[in-house]
Amino acid sequence: MVDTPRFEGATAYAYFDGATGASLTFDDVAARARAADVVVLGEQHDQAVHHELQRRVVAALAAPNVRLTVGFEMLSWGYQGALDRLASGQLDPDAFAAEIDWKKAWGFPFELYRPIFQAAVAAQARLAALNAPRELVRAVRQKGLASLSAEELRQLPDLDLGDELHRAWFAGVFASGGHPATAGEVEAFYVAQVVWDESMADGAARALADGAEQVIVIAGAGHVARGRGIPQRVERRRPGTRVVSVVPLTGVDGDNAIDRLRQAVVNGEADILVVPRFEREIDL
Repeated sequence: MVDTPRFEGATAYAYFDGATGASLTFDDVAARARAADVVVLGEQHDQAVHHELQRRVVAALAAPNVRLTVGFEMLSWGYQGALDRLASGQLDPDAFAAEIDWKKAWGFPFELYRPIFQAAVAAQARLAALNAPRELVRAVRQKGLASLSAEELRQLPDLDLGDELHRAWFAGVFASGGHPATAGEVEAFYVAQVVWDESMADGAARALADGAEQVIVIAGAGHVARGRGIPQRVERRRPGTRVVSVVPLTGVDGDNAIDRLRQAVVNGEADILVVPRFEREIDL
């Protein structure tokens, strides 16, 4: 049984325990996030209301005596220098976006992400580029692991390709997209997905090893995937790490909210589920 959504705030959200469906307040969400070592904040990339939720959580976790790192799926390792200059105040967010050519680096409008960067800089957080280079992921997808060069293989994090539940979930998501594909093509895309997941998990684990007391990961909801994407892969690297996942649900309206929540709880989609009252697509 899940609770009926009760929305909080001007841009309103309703919060739920991902295991029970019980209603939570934002203060509950913030308290659970503060108790975690790693907080993974999922998103659908074109949803402004998802990014506002991420900004709120980053701001809520800011504390003067906590060494915080905020890591981004959107940026691959080569952008770390620019992120360091943003964090130190040498660049403001717009100058940062111009320097790295944000549209080329990620593609979705920078306006969606600017408030998150502003909140992270205000929190005096270290900023981390978490993703593998696109050309490396593309090589994995197109050539397969066995055909990579020695240099390409050196760039890869440790990969766990043996999670059959995660593989089955991915195959189902891929099939639901309506794109005909052979089993080999699905496998190639799956391995590329794991490279992304493992790269982000490795970055989060390294941040903890380097002295961060808490790491926030900003990533697409598919990389949070029932705890079997980034969260499980962080825990494999650092057993005992407390990971909390927060995922806003999409495609929810007044008519299907309870059914969609019930499905998300049964599926174990995240530790904390969020229903935004308003979802707005950005016209790209």
